[in-house]
Amino acid sequence: MNLASQTAVIEESGEKISVKDVAINTVLSVKAGEVIPLDGIVVSGSSSVDESSLTGESLPVQKEVEANVWAGTMNLTGYLSVKTVALAEESTMARMAKLVEEAQSQRSSTEEFVQKFAKYYTPVIVLAAIAMTLAPLIDRSLGFRKWVYKALVVLVTACPCALVISTPVATACGLAHAAKTGLLIKGGRYLEALGKLKAIAFDKTGTLTEGIFRVVDVKFVESETIDEEKWLSWIASLESRSSHPMSVAIVSYCRQKGLEPSAEVKDFDILEGEGICGVVDNHKVYIGNVRLSNRLGWTEYVPDTWDIRGATVGYFGTEEKFVGAFSVADSSRPEAAEALDNLKV
Repeated sequence: MNLASQTAVIEESGEKISVKDVAINTVLSVKAGEVIPLDGIVVSGSSSVDESSLTGESLPVQKEVEANVWAGTMNLTGYLSVKTVALAEESTMARMAKLVEEAQSQRSSTEEFVQKFAKYYTPVIVLAAIAMTLAPLIDRSLGFRKWVYKALVVLVTACPCALVISTPVATACGLAHAAKTGLLIKGGRYLEALGKLKAIAFDKTGTLTEGIFRVVDVKFVESETIDEEKWLSWIASLESRSSHPMSVAIVSYCRQKGLEPSAEVKDFDILEGEGICGVVDNHKVYIGNVRLSNRLGWTEYVPDTWDIRGATVGYFGTEEKFVGAFSVADSSRPEAAEALDNLKV
């Protein structure tokens, strides 16, 4: 499981050395496109970091000064100076590798059954072979060489060596192959349990989908009387302050229509589990999901004729009035359907 870089560059001298020789509190140089070699803290620079090798999350994480970074993650866009906080053998990636090794030593229920079975079965086979060898000594009419040959045949064919070895070898190969693809399985017991699964729940965004959102449609309740451009500008202004992945798509959609976000946003607030709100041009604007819509009493004003299924829907308006809704969708990965079909086999 060799996901982390094996070398590191000392920032002060530019010297490239083995990660095993890097001491704690050493400042390393990590350029865009390079794998971060050791766990550390950013002391200068900023960049987006791909942490999917550790977390499975496909969306990059923005790293600024004093942010933690981990060995085995990829620096994507900028230059980072990283002060190490752990040795190579104590890094996050090293601990994960150790977990894989420990997992390989854990027996599954099948292995335990085979071991118990072999504990009694093997002596029985050996005793049977010995009895067949001694049979000619008891009954002289039996050919000695013939019965020795039969005893050897029984010993070779009935011996459970292949049965005992096959299960741990198959388990070790399965765990090792999974680790090479970035999948960590806790042990043979859990690998065996995968064969009994009836259903699998996936994280949709970035796993089954591209993780790149686009605005499908924007609808207004009273399109004849509402200044749509003004409202789109207000929406873009609020969404530009949000870190939600869908916000980028909404701001991009508004910019395509020639509407730039306003810098004059006051009292911006994130409504936990609901959405966002803020004051733009002296108007308190709310943007959020169905929870926010229900709380503010907007839901009853959503026209039944609006076809907004099959996408993530956001509602917007003021505290007193529902104004409209937008739908944002994410495209499926080209290989998602094939992957799901393979899991059904």
